[in-house]
Amino acid sequence: MDPTDFVESTWLSAPGDVTGMAFAPDGSNRLFLSRKGGQVRIVQMLPGGGASLLTTPFVTVSPVFTNSECGLIGMAFDPDFVSNGYVYLFVTVSSTEQQIIRYTESGGVGMDKTVVVAELPTRGQNHDGGGLGFGPDGMLYWSIGDLGNGTGVDADLSSLAAKVGRARRDGSLPGDNPFVDGPGSNNDFIFARGLRNPFTLTFQPTTGLLWVNVVGTNAEQIFVVRAGDHAGYNDYENDQPAGFITPVIAYRTGGLRTLNLEPDGAVRDAGVTTFTTTAQHRLRQGERIVVTGVGDASFDGTFYVLRGSSTPTDRTFTVRNAGPDASSGGGQLSTMAQGRTVSGGTFYDATGFPESYRGNFFYGDFIDDRMMRAVVGPGTTVNSVDYWSNNISAPIDQAVGPDGALYTASYGGTVYRTAYTNPVQALVVSQQHVRVLEGGAAVFSVSLARAPSGNVTVTTARTSGDTDVSVAGGATLTFTPANWMDPQAVRVAAAADADGEPDLASLTVSASTLSDVSVLVDVTDSTTLVLLLSRTSVAIPEGASRSFTVRLADAPPGPVTVTVSRTAGDTDITVAAGATLTFTPADYATPQLVTLAAAEDADALDDSATFAVGALGAATLEVSANAVDNDRANLDAGPDTDMGAAADSGALGDGGVLGDAGGVDAGRSPGGGGGCGCRVAPARSPAVASGRSAPYAALVPVLALLGWLTQRSRRRARARALTGVRASRQA
Repeated sequence: MDPTDFVESTWLSAPGDVTGMAFAPDGSNRLFLSRKGGQVRIVQMLPGGGASLLTTPFVTVSPVFTNSECGLIGMAFDPDFVSNGYVYLFVTVSSTEQQIIRYTESGGVGMDKTVVVAELPTRGQNHDGGGLGFGPDGMLYWSIGDLGNGTGVDADLSSLAAKVGRARRDGSLPGDNPFVDGPGSNNDFIFARGLRNPFTLTFQPTTGLLWVNVVGTNAEQIFVVRAGDHAGYNDYENDQPAGFITPVIAYRTGGLRTLNLEPDGAVRDAGVTTFTTTAQHRLRQGERIVVTGVGDASFDGTFYVLRGSSTPTDRTFTVRNAGPDASSGGGQLSTMAQGRTVSGGTFYDATGFPESYRGNFFYGDFIDDRMMRAVVGPGTTVNSVDYWSNNISAPIDQAVGPDGALYTASYGGTVYRTAYTNPVQALVVSQQHVRVLEGGAAVFSVSLARAPSGNVTVTTARTSGDTDVSVAGGATLTFTPANWMDPQAVRVAAAADADGEPDLASLTVSASTLSDVSVLVDVTDSTTLVLLLSRTSVAIPEGASRSFTVRLADAPPGPVTVTVSRTAGDTDITVAAGATLTFTPADYATPQLVTLAAAEDADALDDSATFAVGALGAATLEVSANAVDNDRANLDAGPDTDMGAAADSGALGDGGVLGDAGGVDAGRSPGGGGGCGCRVAPARSPAVASGRSAPYAALVPVLALLGWLTQRSRRRARARALTGVRASRQA
């Protein structure tokens, strides 16, 4: 951190044993602090930027078990906190159980304790996790470690230990979780697995993706986690092979790593240097390294593993390195020593810092008292990682304040404030990405960067996007030379609709002579009606048909009609059966068959079409169909992999897929991130995971062979007919 641009100061000294922090998302300018022993304290931001610790605790949880790493270790606000006042806590209640509980805030005090998720695993020791948060889908996510003894690691799907879990806000099971198998052995709440001690988590504002900070044995790792992902513990730490997710940020536990370069291991071409190490380097994009001792000193220096390069191999990687083309070698590189226990992190989503800091990820290391800054974007790409602060003792969590400053809580109870000290006059908006539940409301805050010479009027209005989004409060704000730095709230509301689709809108915050600031509002549809498809792409031999299945993730309140229709593409591809399907509360989980047919035509070209699968109150899904022309040589599209799927009860959540895409976890492989927005049902092993009887499973290859033989017979007959036609034409 450049001391000429930022100032880090002690904002508050509070009681110790702090385990987490979060600003109330209601415009009240209150910071909530959770404590290991069960207390939640409230800090009120004062006019002028000061702080006051309120005398009355928000709540004191009981029972709470505090041995080792146990206790009150996680906290999150409901996405609709503005309306319902719900605060969620992750707490160890005994040596054998952890719970997620909920309180309703009333006058600064928590009321109406409700257990939302019970019987979460613990041994009353360490690696209890405690990460807690709400995703852009409105679902509740939490993380639990391996309990210190390897519980739940690797392929174990029976335990929520070493996992990220996912539930609805009321604690009920979402039917589209990736490992749902009904009465089977899986714990249906599992969202992702293979995590040693996922201590904290957060959602990236720009992408909505889940970032999980995992304390390690040999490596501290930060992952971007999607549905069905596997991080590989306890077999891998920052050395995951294909089929597992790899960390976007990683550093050695307890120090730096030093690696030697090959004698010819430095080659510069067009300003990009490729380095080759003598051993596996395990470097991640954006990681900072220092190279010394190369034969040609122009290769020495401080670099960041290059964004945009191909995935580094085991021993080669690239960096930006200006200079003429050259080659050399020898020397060594050192990584950046960050610490021994990665702790809480947050994304900077405000305009109080310069543009280059917006979207950055700030995180801490608990033991070595360091803070780091990762420049991130576009998407989840990490461009660089550097030190941010070395002055905070035992940083445990971070949050962006309503005033656009960055706040860090230490375990000892001190809350630090980091502010930009050299701003031009501007609008300070915190947050620039606002997520609202349909039918609910949310707030963001506005202030000024410097004291104005007179009153300043700030207006906020929707400038584009869905009209369901409106500015319900704070559309016009006034700042004076006395209150310019005190955040004021803008309330955003999202009206309910029946389309089952998310809404987007852009708001503009403006004031005379100051640059406008855009705020993106993303509305999460409130529907619980989710369609699951066995596949989203279908290959059909010309003159044949292929099928996919549809079912509902959860029981509807009444009958639901699902329609399938072509929305684009060739008219040769049609819905041959299943254009209209009806599901009831009794059979919602039973997959129903949709059959697409591809008509013969005279050309030798493939055809394609897109089909919409929709229902009132559900997001519309798309299925792409490709008709493979059979005039081409050696055509064999194979049998219909959804043959007989309509007979499947679907109890295991596999959508009736027979070998679709192959493999036990096909469609949601750890490396591919499987949790796509279309909510495709995960495929299962045909004979075991789908729940079919062994005799039926034994028929699958027979049916496949019969299908292939039938297609071959048809092709040969058609080929003979075409030969006859050609012969007659030649005659």
